[in-house]
Amino acid sequence: METNIKGIYACGDCTGGLLQISKAVYEGTKAGIQAIGYIRGMKNNN
Repeated sequence: METNIKGIYACGDCTGGLLQISKAVYEGTKAGIQAIGYIRGMKNNN
């Protein structure tokens, strides 16, 4: 779900394809989990 800009994630209608609530909820959850991993990785590197 990460975009071509490191640390920026997209989901739902922003990603194109099917425009359904269930897809947006799934992708939002997936993007959130990936963002948490990214932030934790940043904290572990400091």
